[in-house]
Amino acid sequence: MKRYLFFIWIIAALAVLFYLSNLYGTEIPHFTLIWLVLPFLAVLLSGKTKYVGFETVKFSDFFLTLLLTMIFMGLVFVILEPLSGTYKLIINQNLSTRPISPAFYWLNQARDYSAVLGFTITNLLIIIFAEELFFRGFLIHYIGLKLNDFWGVLISAFLFLLFIVILNYNLPPVQNYIYLVGYTFFARGIIGGWSVARTKTIWPSLITSTLVYSVIVFMYYLYPVYF
Repeated sequence: MKRYLFFIWIIAALAVLFYLSNLYGTEIPHFTLIWLVLPFLAVLLSGKTKYVGFETVKFSDFFLTLLLTMIFMGLVFVILEPLSGTYKLIINQNLSTRPISPAFYWLNQARDYSAVLGFTITNLLIIIFAEELFFRGFLIHYIGLKLNDFWGVLISAFLFLLFIVILNYNLPPVQNYIYLVGYTFFARGIIGGWSVARTKTIWPSLITSTLVYSVIVFMYYLYPVYF
């Protein structure tokens, strides 16, 4: 059942990406396609969703790991974002880029709860899901089998950092350092990777990353006095 749900999720995510592109002219992120297709092939060939972290987990383990991941990852953003406005620059850059990213498309349509909801759902089900599935699910498991979970988390965090460097958001030096080292490598790579290594699933990292970015967008758009 998990395998069929996984296949349906991937196919639906790919279909939505192309649908949004055809209907609204949004970007079809090439990296997102890769991060969705490679785990799809891994599960198709192996027949096991555990190789990509698409697994069930005991609720007590899930809840504790989710809580700790939210606390630690949230603290990174709570400390760094109000001082630097790093993600605000990312938002503005994405909103001015054409074609626009599928997640940020919704923020261009309205400045209310519906925009934040569209942003959250698109990230949860497609964009951040693809990143977590490949970097935290597939890579950590694969490297962990060859070496161990410690190296799986560390190497996947470095590779995720390299991916963000390739995207080149062209931020000012301080914000660029915060985004690369603080948000990308440490928050999502190490903290998110730890949660995957602990539970063998992507769910705590996926939920936390999605919520953190959504809360920041929510605060910038609806309560800018806090930033």
